[in-house]
Amino acid sequence: MKKEILGMVAILGFLFSNTIGWAQQPDADGKHRGEHIQEIFKQLNLTDEQKKELEANKQQNRVQMKAVHQQMKVAMDAMQDELMKPQLDMDRIHELHAKIKSLQNQTEDQRLNSILAVRQILTTDQFTKFIGLMHRHKPDDDHPPEH
Repeated sequence: MKKEILGMVAILGFLFSNTIGWAQQPDADGKHRGEHIQEIFKQLNLTDEQKKELEANKQQNRVQMKAVHQQMKVAMDAMQDELMKPQLDMDRIHELHAKIKSLQNQTEDQRLNSILAVRQILTTDQFTKFIGLMHRHKPDDDHPPEH
């Protein structure tokens, strides 16, 4: 039983650290995700107005995501604390689990809203090109690079 609990704590910590750390990790080119996005935006021939709107969208998204990630950290820490107690409070564990799932859903909703906002800012051709360029820069998790 203790091994299972310690395993869950380790998994929760790993998942949370990877979710936050992903955007900060450089890729094979040594570039961060934000640097790639800036390169992509240069290739789209954006108007000054589009640049302003995209920057505002990015800032708004960053603020909202930061708030959700902070709530996620609090919930994950509370879950870890609950799992480490000698006497498990299953109601509290299920409550925290539901909170974590809700926050994960909020993260996904925010991602979709941000994509939809970008779609409204860009022309159809720009958005099509944007998606194609994003896929080129996306790491292929199914096929890691060979060394």
